[in-house]
Amino acid sequence: MIKKYNDFRDMSVWQKAFALLRDVYKIIRMFPPEEKYALADDLRRAANSCVYNIAEGFGRFEAKDKTRFYKISRGSAYETISQILVAEAEKYTETEIAEDLISRYKDVIEELNALIRTLEK
Repeated sequence: MIKKYNDFRDMSVWQKAFALLRDVYKIIRMFPPEEKYALADDLRRAANSCVYNIAEGFGRFEAKDKTRFYKISRGSAYETISQILVAEAEKYTETEIAEDLISRYKDVIEELNALIRTLEK
């Protein structure tokens, strides 16, 4: 049975992704100025895409259309993880912070997977 939400903001997966987005913005502020239009911009876009596509999927009517946006969000979560790894490798963020963000993005991915599986039944 699919849980009914009044608003996408009620979805725990959106709440988790939104909290992560805010934390990504915090670490981006610590990046060197030369990364403003490179890694920082890419990371910001991927993290935003994860959140925005959950909201857009919520707003779609058919299950197939919903899952398409949840799958895009899932891809953006993986893209964000990859960019966090680059930030860590370049010493723009500490390993502990990177690992925490990655672990939390994996939780979002698992929740998206469950949502997709439920809708595709």
